[in-house]
Amino acid sequence: MMKSLVKFIVALIFLSTAGTGFGQDCKIFDDYKEGSSVKMVHYDKKDKATGFTISTVKEKKKIPGGLSVVFHQKYSDYDEYAYEGEFDMRCENGDVYVDMAKFLDPNTLAAYENMEIEVVADDISIPSNAKAGDVLNDGAVTVTVNTGSPVKISITVTLSNRRIESFEKVETPAGSFECMKIAYDMLTQIGFVKIQASAIEYYTKDHGVIKTESYSKKGKLTAYSVVEEIIN
Repeated sequence: MMKSLVKFIVALIFLSTAGTGFGQDCKIFDDYKEGSSVKMVHYDKKDKATGFTISTVKEKKKIPGGLSVVFHQKYSDYDEYAYEGEFDMRCENGDVYVDMAKFLDPNTLAAYENMEIEVVADDISIPSNAKAGDVLNDGAVTVTVNTGSPVKISITVTLSNRRIESFEKVETPAGSFECMKIAYDMLTQIGFVKIQASAIEYYTKDHGVIKTESYSKKGKLTAYSVVEEIIN
């Protein structure tokens, strides 16, 4: 279970850009319709595929200043375990807001799938005028598990030191993409047990997160994920 805590399963985040910075509106969502999906494959440090996530646009609706999108997400580990859920995000006046609940590892939640779970999550954001060198807001998500006993289990994931490092081209099986590189530190805590790690995410204006990389406290690669198929 400890190994699964350092795996990073990230949801798709749809962004809008203009030039080297992010754009002033939410037109990027026009590239996706209800039913559009993206398949992201997850690998360990030895390049062995450990599972995949398919995120599908379930609903799109206009909100003041932008759009709100609901996604259905299914994770599979190629074996017996599969996890399904829904999440939403929104774009307002070009700024993107993402529910921190998406940073919970489904492998960790699998141990509590038959128990009552409560999730409290912050929103993390990327401003419309984001550029290299910018510092972004931190966030946290806490899961409280009711085990049926007087003692409840608490799992908290905290992201800190979020920053935009650069803009780079990323090659994937799904194509070549101009991406924003975002780095941050991540702390996972279960009870008194703490695991420190860091991560890097690559975003493209048309398809959201394209690639992720997870690193241990010592800076060694522990896992990564890559978008391998986009279906519109």
